[in-house]
Amino acid sequence: MVTRLRRYGQIVDVGIKYGFGIFLDEIDPDATKRKFFDKKTKPDERSVYERMRLALEELGPTFVKFGQMIASRTESLPPELVREFKKLHDHVGPVPFEELRPTIERYCGPIEETFEFFDETPLAAASIGQVHRGILKDGTIVAVKVQRPNIKETIETDTLIIESMAKRYERVNPAVRAYNLSAMVDDFSKMIKKELNFVSEGKNADIFRRNFAGRERIKFPKIFWKYSGPECLMMEFIDGIRVDDVDGIRFMGYDPTDFASLGFTAYLKMIFEDGFFHLDPHPGNLKVTPSGELAFLDLGAIAIIRPERRDLFIKLLLAIVDTDVNLIVETFQKLGVNITEDNEDDIKDQLYYALFDVEGMELESVDAGSALESIPRIMNVYKIQIPGTLMSLLKVIVMVLSIGTELNPKFNFYGEARPYLREILEARYLSRSSFQKTSHTLLESAESIMKLPKIINRTLDRMAKGNIQVDIVAKDVENLSSTIERASDKILMGLVSSALVIGASIVMFSADFEYSDYLIALTVIIYLIAFVLGLATLIKVLYRDKKK
Repeated sequence: MVTRLRRYGQIVDVGIKYGFGIFLDEIDPDATKRKFFDKKTKPDERSVYERMRLALEELGPTFVKFGQMIASRTESLPPELVREFKKLHDHVGPVPFEELRPTIERYCGPIEETFEFFDETPLAAASIGQVHRGILKDGTIVAVKVQRPNIKETIETDTLIIESMAKRYERVNPAVRAYNLSAMVDDFSKMIKKELNFVSEGKNADIFRRNFAGRERIKFPKIFWKYSGPECLMMEFIDGIRVDDVDGIRFMGYDPTDFASLGFTAYLKMIFEDGFFHLDPHPGNLKVTPSGELAFLDLGAIAIIRPERRDLFIKLLLAIVDTDVNLIVETFQKLGVNITEDNEDDIKDQLYYALFDVEGMELESVDAGSALESIPRIMNVYKIQIPGTLMSLLKVIVMVLSIGTELNPKFNFYGEARPYLREILEARYLSRSSFQKTSHTLLESAESIMKLPKIINRTLDRMAKGNIQVDIVAKDVENLSSTIERASDKILMGLVSSALVIGASIVMFSADFEYSDYLIALTVIIYLIAFVLGLATLIKVLYRDKKK
């Protein structure tokens, strides 16, 4: 196991090797001065961002994963750095099986007793663990994901070092603070801790399976909890090919464009209907099965959205689709984004310019991904922080769009998203629960208004008996009572009129409206009554004002 001090030394060596000795010297002069002057480094013609990528890859899985997370922050970092960091890959070979056997047998029992067959050659090897194929005694084919020995301790040590380096560099170099490096490291630390616990991934798979129960052609692996734990996860083996293997999909007899729509609508459901979505939809985590299903794998990284936030996110995405910059800014403000009067007009201009290409163009020719990525960049210009969940949402949609356009170059984001989002909004606002909430609110308001005259009379009685001392004459009390009663009449009429309009609208947007003459007639009558009540209230107000 590598100690923290020794790991610092390894990081310094790699940093100097790729020409970052001066950078390291700024962070910790005492730790690097001797090494920096003792070693001669040759001039390196490679770009600084390429050298940064190579250094991260050599430093191992924690640094690679941190670089990959940085690459997703397109709003605040130089585009050249983001492009280079998107090339980051884990260069890790498989762990010899005998080193993993103790962990597997701790959760699964003796391999010879649990498995009919167990392939000691891994199907895949990654930074945190590797996956082996096995067949249980009952013939069930499974995939066993097992953690590398000591990887938890290694990642925890590296994370502490990254946190320390970020804080020190922000202290000595104020310009770096604009990139909010400490917040990035904090997000990374939380994410990596979840990924180190395979139980979390298993629970996520169960939730996805439940959310998509009955949904055709979408598949999530079943978890075998009897043989699973924090360091070992046994799941259903899902055969298939990567979703971006267009030729392979055609060879299987399927249309690749079909999977573009299938995956996109699945993610819209995750985000806006379930509020529980997969954060890592790269092609390696999505498979097309021989039976034509789209399978989702590696479910350790997820995000959750509260119901009330989902509605705001739907409105935001619809506003983006409709190029409604006023609604975009308004929704951002409701989400807690600090857009002030000083910068509001400038931000609207920038947003409109970024989304301008959407208007008047063939939807197939619009680069929706670039349009979505431009929004966080605009906010960053004005030093405005966007909520982390919203950033994750935009990132995931951009990643899914990238896969979608690979499968279908004419993939129509706006055409796919607009009807789906409108349908979700209508279903939500016209649902029974929403109707009940509206009804309860209206009833409570109506009851309060109806009680108002009684409350006034009771108050006047108490005043008459001397229980309440108010320094006004009786004539004023009578005038006050009369004024309040007239006001309550107007409020009640307005409330009833509003309730009728809401009720008629609910009926009008119901699924059976266009097929029922009775519902059409009822809606017209309700609207007429509401109109008459509203007109009567208006005439009363105007007539009384005229008399004054």
